[in-house]
Amino acid sequence: MAVPQVLLVDDDPEICQFLAVLLELEGFAPVSATRAEEALALVARQQPAAVLVDVAMPDVDGFQLCRLLRAGGLAAPILVVSARPGQELLRRSAQAGADEFIRKPFDNAELVERLRYWIALRGTGGLAQS
Repeated sequence: MAVPQVLLVDDDPEICQFLAVLLELEGFAPVSATRAEEALALVARQQPAAVLVDVAMPDVDGFQLCRLLRAGGLAAPILVVSARPGQELLRRSAQAGADEFIRKPFDNAELVERLRYWIALRGTGGLAQS
């Protein structure tokens, strides 16, 4: 069975590094992007099984990135992660095409569990077949 690749998108390299170590220890193959443009290029080349997206980024916010990923045909689950409070983010995440919203700080085991759930539900992820 192939190791599921997870794309981590966060403008903070330390958060990307932390998540990469966590996911690697849990049997995932993490790849990181700190900008939306980089994330879009990685998705086109590598078709990850899931994407973790931070809301607050300097070039394009996480909601817009979700829209761009879905418009580009990404079928893999997208989990939005943010420290911002409020129910409004849940609604905006769903409207943007995200599958789930996870609030920071999160429980590491719960994050891994949610990733496994969504990857199992969606299969291999990647781009939608046309």
